[in-house]
Amino acid sequence: MATKAKRSTSAPRHPEKKWGPFHGGVGVAVWLNEVQTDAGPKFFRSISIQPRRYRDKKTGEWKDAASLRSTDLPALMLGLEAAMSFIAHTPLPGQSLDDEDEIDILADREGSTDSATQF
Repeated sequence: MATKAKRSTSAPRHPEKKWGPFHGGVGVAVWLNEVQTDAGPKFFRSISIQPRRYRDKKTGEWKDAASLRSTDLPALMLGLEAAMSFIAHTPLPGQSLDDEDEIDILADREGSTDSATQF
């Protein structure tokens, strides 16, 4: 009979940044992830969305909802926009700030208008 290898007990991971929980329990979290490659460690970010919460009338337990209400959407959109801004403006470990400056320069060029393209 095959046995499963035991996982090493490690400290629980925490999100790098969180927004919420908002009314109803929805929220957004950004996680910093690391993978080992032949070229060394690489980092990337992922996002999780916390679901709406409700109390089960029969058991009294708090549970995660499988759907969202229309009133959850503005809070979720706010959290997602904040997460997108955080990811766009926070360099990954080992990433130089020059990369971020380059992004800002490109954004400034896109935002500039000349007299021939005014609406």
